Amino acid sequence: MQSLSHFPSIILERTIFSRRPPDHHRSQDKEMQVLCLGLSRSGTDSLRSALMILGYPDVYHGFVLQKTQYESGDCAFWVPLMRRKFAGKPLENVDFDSVLANFEAVTDCPANIFGRELMEFYPHAKVILNRRRNIDAWYDSMQSTIMAAFSWSLWTLTWFDSNLCWLWWAFDLAQRVYYENDFNKNGKRVAQEHYCRLEDSLAEQQREYLDWTVQDGWEPLCKFLGKPVPDVPFPDNNKSGGDFEKKLDDSLDRMVKNAFRNIYGLSAVALGVGAWLYCSGQ
Repeated sequence: MQSLSHFPSIILERTIFSRRPPDHHRSQDKEMQVLCLGLSRSGTDSLRSALMILGYPDVYHGFVLQKTQYESGDCAFWVPLMRRKFAGKPLENVDFDSVLANFEAVTDCPANIFGRELMEFYPHAKVILNRRRNIDAWYDSMQSTIMAAFSWSLWTLTWFDSNLCWLWWAFDLAQRVYYENDFNKNGKRVAQEHYCRLEDSLAEQQREYLDWTVQDGWEPLCKFLGKPVPDVPFPDNNKSGGDFEKKLDDSLDRMVKNAFRNIYGLSAVALGVGAWLYCSGQ
């Protein structure tokens, strides 16, 4: 299936599904401390849980986007920004605090799409490049979870709920358009380029970072962050496709239910109008 991120998104985005981007402001006592810039299916959710155990209570992640979308419409910030970046347009004066002001760490998409920009915006945050050492294992995991989540049925529902529609656009851009609309062909290459670009940016900035994988566990992570090693096993979230699917279903549940309510309501109205027209013509 070809990318559906642009049709009918531009029309809906500017009309009935129009949303104003959030405009949060960071308080002086809360700073961005950790940027985890690795790709999805590279321990991002496990890392999020680990950071929370280590004392970072607010960690931005793709699964958090559903809640923030309802509360403040975060996708109205990320979607236009991703479109500009993928079109090769300059990103100037981007205020990432408008969506991340309440968070002390980030991991997963869509933030990982803007690694260089986030490092420049948060020059004092510690950087972690979380990855899978085995590119084939990462590729297979992406295929069986994230790429399998795209479907015509879910896309159809986006027409009937504005938040679900915005979330779909963000999801499609970050997880499919980022891979040049053909994950089968480009996935491994784009993934390798993702990390190469980040390593180049870190070298240019002469910035220390942690190259980390889930199998490394607590020790290197805690040493890098200056935290004591917790007396609990390292989180192992979303290890199987079933875990991912359940979390995805849970995060979409409210939006999908609202879409079906809207479908039922519109169907009832259409039936009512049809019945009235039929009776009027008798």
